Order: sequence, then structure tokens, then C-alpha cells
Amino acid sequence: MTNCTEMPRDAMSLLDRLNDPKTAAALHGLLDHAETIERAIRMASELPNLVAIATDFFDAVIQNASRDGIDIEQRATSLVKLIVQVTEPETMRAIESLVARLPKLAEGSVLLDELPNLAAIAVDVFDEWATQLKEDGIELEQSLRQGLHAALYLGGQVRREELDRIGFLLKSDVMSENSVATVGMAGSALSSCHRGTCEHPVPKRVGLFGLLTAIRDPNTQRALSFGLQFAKCFGGVLDENHIGQPKSSISTRKG
Repeated sequence: MTNCTEMPRDAMSLLDRLNDPKTAAALHGLLDHAETIERAIRMASELPNLVAIATDFFDAVIQNASRDGIDIEQRATSLVKLIVQVTEPETMRAIESLVARLPKLAEGSVLLDELPNLAAIAVDVFDEWATQLKEDGIELEQSLRQGLHAALYLGGQVRREELDRIGFLLKSDVMSENSVATVGMAGSALSSCHRGTCEHPVPKRVGLFGLLTAIRDPNTQRALSFGLQFAKCFGGVLDENHIGQPKSSISTRKG
């Protein structure tokens, strides 16, 4: 027979657990924090009220934004799309590359900080240059305007072939210092000749005896000497740059 006073197994198991030192320690810990647990329970009971307050506050913010013409829902949707785009793998790689270059960007920002000083120095140099040009009788603004007009005019009048010929002329000895000086003297002589001869109603005629008399003039002799020297030099240049037949063939023909 079984003993009627014997306790059920579940009751014995619960009693054993209660008598377990670990269970007793856990119960003591709960009792020690009973006040904290009670405050948490009270806060949990107030949670619906806090949620309602937060909801009312958010609704008020949305209403104020709507009165100002701001669509919160649209902006939130745009923000979500932006987050999706930023988290794309390609975008993340680009951001990583940009972050790796941040030190160089910092150096560039330092240069940007110095840009106003550099601009001020450049303006001072330009002002000094413009002042120097003005002292030399050159109006910078007027010169630039006329130079631009001249460039545009020549650009519309000169063809490519003519530009090539002008370039060849600039590279030749015609523009050398001595050639320009000689042309300048010839121009002065032409101007003097025009004032002394061509301004008369009928230019004075010179015959054979007049020519012989003029040859005895030192200035005329000097001009003739220059002409003969020029003829000699020009003949030498023609000989060096002859574009006809070679000398050998010419001498063969003469023979």
C-alpha cells in the first residue's frame, strides 16, 4: 500500500527547487530589485499615454509643416530613396574612394584659403602694370579694344594662304634689324623727295647734263654706291638660291 500522506512528485519537485540555493539567491535578487521592478511596471502602465502624447506631437508637427507647404510624407519617401541609393554597392565604392582622398581635399582647402591673398597680389601686379603702361602713354582698355578689333578685322580679311606667306615673311631676313632700318631710311627719303619735288605743280625735269651734275653730289654718289653694293649682294643671293637648271648644265650649254 502506498502512504496517503505521501506528497505528489510535482510538489516535491517544486519544494526541491525552492530549497535549492540558486533559487533562493534568485529570489533574494528579485526582492532587492522589487522597487525598481515596481517603477518599471508603473512606467509600462504609462506607456500608452506617452505614445498618445508623442502621436499628438507628431501630428502637430505634420500640420504645421503642411501649412508651410512642406509634404512630410513626400520628403520621407525621398529620404528612403536616397538611403537606398547611398547603400548601393557602386555608390559605396565611390564614397570609399572619396574618403580615401579626403587628405588631398584638405590640402586643396588650404590653397583655397590662400586664394584671396593670391588674388589680391595678382590685382596689385596688374594695377602696377597698367599704371606703368599709362605712364608710357598706353591706355590699356583702349589698346585692348583696338587690338581685338584689329585681330577680328584681319581674321575676316586674310586667308590661310596669305597667313602662310605672312609667316614666311616674318621668318625671313626682311624683318631683320638691318632690313627694317634700311626700309625706314628709304621711307624717310621718299617723304623728303615728296616734299621737295612732288609737291610742285610740275616736277622739275633733269636732262643728261643735269644727271652728270647730280652724280657729282656726295649724297647721290653715296646712294649709287649703296645701289651697286645691293646689286652685288643680291646677285650673290640669286646665285645661291637659283631654282633653274644646275650650273653644270648651264656651262654645258655655253660650251
